[in-house]
Order: sequence, then C-alpha cells, then structure tokens
Amino acid sequence: MSLPLSALLLTLANPLPSGLPGPVSFSAPPQVGSEGPWMAQKQAGALAPSLQGRPVVVDIYASWCPACRTIAPTLRSLQQSKAGKATFVTFDVSDAATLKASRERARTLGLSAFLEANRSQTSLVAVLDPRSGTTVQTFRASTDAGAYAAAIGKAQAMIRP
Repeated sequence: MSLPLSALLLTLANPLPSGLPGPVSFSAPPQVGSEGPWMAQKQAGALAPSLQGRPVVVDIYASWCPACRTIAPTLRSLQQSKAGKATFVTFDVSDAATLKASRERARTLGLSAFLEANRSQTSLVAVLDPRSGTTVQTFRASTDAGAYAAAIGKAQAMIRP
C-alpha cells in the first residue's frame, strides 16, 4: 500500500491529537564519556580527616549481586597492590541491616550523600578526591584492574600539591 505524497505530507504536518497512539520518536542515545554510562552522584564537600591524603575507592556492594561477586577479586587484588596509596571503602547494601551499618559508616566518613545517591547502583565503584569529594572516575561492573589503577593515579596527581 502506498500513499500519495500529498497525503503523507498532510499526515506529517498534522500531528495526532494527544492520547491517540501515533509514531514514536526516539532521542539520541546518551553520550558515554570516560566514566562509562554510569556516573556516580557527586559528593558534597571534603571527606573525613581519616580519608585525606589518598584517593578513596568506594564500592557499592550487595551479596545478591552477580556483578559485585565478579568484580570482588579484582578489587581485593587492587587493594593489596595499592595498599597505602589509596583508601578502599565498601558499602554493603545487601539488606536492611547491612544498609543501616553502611549508612552509619558513611556518616562518619563524610560519604552519606554519596551512599544515599548511589545505594541502588550495586557494582558501582567510584574513585573520589578526598579533598572535595568529587568523583574522579566511575566504573560499573568492571574487572579492568588497569583502568582502576589509572583512575587512582589520576586522583593521586590531583591531590599532590
């Protein structure tokens, strides 16, 4: 079935009344930067004094999350290789009890806003600048230890006077 050009132009010029099904338009896909499609919500202000001087690597973890279990060995290895050069913080959001404990820990570390904004983003790992609390880079379910190390190095360079 073909439509005459005039009928097609009239159809395009006169949109359907609201509420009636019609053509669906799609917007362009979101741009993906170096942080990937997931961007951790920014933290407001400097982190606790105990976190100062080294990049902070924050992991949002849940025991029921398959991606969290997949990245855990990479993060453990990274934590060993970067001991003394970065601070690693894991917030367990597996259930109400672990979330409550994570909220208390986040409060003492100055990461409450970060946890609340990202607690549903399991397998999210963010590298933060402890002076400002800003996100240097965010990862989602990544097992690329080299990318984590590069982000930690970038954050270290930002911290040095």
